Amino acid sequence: MRYALAVVSVGVAFVLQRALWPVMTSTPYLAFFAAVVFSSWRGGWGPGMVSTGLSLVLVQYFFLQPLEAWRLEPDTGAPLLFFLALSLFATTLNVRLRRANAERADLLARERSSRAAAEYERARMHELFMHAPAHLAIFRGPQHVFELSNPLHSALLGNPARLLGLPAREVGPKEEAERVARILDHVYTTGEPFVGREVHLKLPQPDGSLRDYIFDATYTPTHDTRGQVDGIAGFGFDVTDLVHARARAERLARELSHNEEHLRILAGASSFLATSLDYQATVRNVVRLAVPTLADWCLIDSALEDGSFQRMEVEHADTEPEALAEALRIRTTYVSGIPQLAGRAPLFHGQPFFIEDFTDDLLPQLTNDPARVALLRKLRVRSLVVVPLVAGEHSLGLLSFVTTHRSGRSYTAADLPFLQELANRAALSMENARLYREAREAVRLRDEFLSIASHELKTPLTPLNLKLQALRRELDRNPGPVPREVVERYLDVGSRQLKKLAELVNDLLDVSRIAAGRLSLECAPVDLVELVRDVVTAYEGPAARSGSALQLEAAEAVMTGLWDRPRLEQVVVNLVDNAIKYGQGRPIQVRLEVRDGKAAMTVRDQGIGISEESLPRLFGRFERAVSDRHYGGLGLGLYITRTLVQAMGGTVRVESLLGQGSVFTVELPLAAPSAKAGDPAP
Repeated sequence: MRYALAVVSVGVAFVLQRALWPVMTSTPYLAFFAAVVFSSWRGGWGPGMVSTGLSLVLVQYFFLQPLEAWRLEPDTGAPLLFFLALSLFATTLNVRLRRANAERADLLARERSSRAAAEYERARMHELFMHAPAHLAIFRGPQHVFELSNPLHSALLGNPARLLGLPAREVGPKEEAERVARILDHVYTTGEPFVGREVHLKLPQPDGSLRDYIFDATYTPTHDTRGQVDGIAGFGFDVTDLVHARARAERLARELSHNEEHLRILAGASSFLATSLDYQATVRNVVRLAVPTLADWCLIDSALEDGSFQRMEVEHADTEPEALAEALRIRTTYVSGIPQLAGRAPLFHGQPFFIEDFTDDLLPQLTNDPARVALLRKLRVRSLVVVPLVAGEHSLGLLSFVTTHRSGRSYTAADLPFLQELANRAALSMENARLYREAREAVRLRDEFLSIASHELKTPLTPLNLKLQALRRELDRNPGPVPREVVERYLDVGSRQLKKLAELVNDLLDVSRIAAGRLSLECAPVDLVELVRDVVTAYEGPAARSGSALQLEAAEAVMTGLWDRPRLEQVVVNLVDNAIKYGQGRPIQVRLEVRDGKAAMTVRDQGIGISEESLPRLFGRFERAVSDRHYGGLGLGLYITRTLVQAMGGTVRVESLLGQGSVFTVELPLAAPSAKAGDPAP
């Protein structure tokens, strides 16, 4: 096609030249030069050269002298050469122009393609940025103006109505915005990227509160065509849940490790605590088990009957001052303040008391004793756990675990179940030791009681047997009737001994009834003055034989109440009989009076008295404050007396000093008693 256009263009030039020849004889090359230019412009070198060659042939044959002859004259050679040179020059220019246009077109096509690809990539990158599972933002200029923020990042900032175009310092909470802006300033100034791991930021929530987020953040500088920093690209990944999950996993791993250690300790705790059935040794084993493995200090407080506590054992680690141990042994430093600090006193409901972070601010709530406060300050407590020692329904006391700032250890809520389980095992071992001690004491008391009972039961039998033998000898000596006064004398002695024997047996039966809960009262109106007067009259003879004189003082003529007369008489007899037995032949005073609406009976002797350490156990079963070698009795009289008085709604107490006699006081209600007729005694 290109060569055909070249031939056609030469043909057109020939026709135009022939048509214009009459008027353009001097310029035979003009039309053909145009054909050469057109051919080279359209076709390049090949068509240009074809057009040039055809033009030279046609010009030489048809338009140069001699016309229509192939002879070349000297004066026509130069124009032909000039035409050839111009044609070659024009062809060269057209070829280069054609090539330049082709290259330009190719470059334009490439540019359009590249621009389209760039637009596509930009749209794709924008799409990726906007939907990426990361927080992305682009800042421009030294003020870090927002140029782009993907939806995730915008939502993190609370989706402000206007974000793009704002400086970073004006977006979000002031403190956090300033903190981020300082990082951006450093990146923009130095050109060094910032990579932060687990960066904490507090950002606002829809409800106005602040939430702590944790990010892995990267800020990378962007550069212009001159290589200067013109902006910053920020990338952030929310690792809050990941960090929390890792923290939970680490905590679970620590707890698992602690649990393994705890199980190992518990596995050996029972066998270690069972190494001795001695109560004191068991208590020492408990604190030795806790220190130093579990605590820096371990303390045991024993529960008393009045609800208070008494310090029993203190153990501490080698790192703790020994000087504090003695002070802790003589002071109950915190137990009295725990109910106030804990609100509802969980210790008395079987729950442990726990302070994870013990501070000096808590000291005034634990105790108002300056010495105790100073002691606790020196102790430098960090964590405190107080666990009740409970065996069944019996409260044994409190077991305290303490860590101090010297060791740096502390307890957490996860340690409570283990410490409580350890306390349960300790309580079981202590209860076993206590029961073993009580069993041994019961066996000792049983053996002692059997020895005393056999002796006491034999005491009236021996004189009774002797009198019967003497009566037999009298009968053998006198074949006739025995004198009445002799028989009556023997009968009096026998009656007294039988009565004494009956009293001993009745005491044993009463103890059995009390233990079985079958001791009952039959209450009816009773005049206490009359009853006491009868008892005093009956015991004037025994008192006289011991050298004592019974003195009755009754301020009131009548003191009437609803009581069980035989049991009340038994109470009076027991107290009067004890006064005669231990009165050392000195006067005995029995006084009756009304105090605060109650009938009060006081029995005072001036005998041997009772030691101070024996007073608390005086009303116990089988308890004796004197030696059984010098004084008889089963140790049951006062126990039965207290039980009967309490059953009738009264109280009994004793005041005594060794060597200065004793005063027993019984108070009974004159109004309706606490026990009704037929009710069992407690």
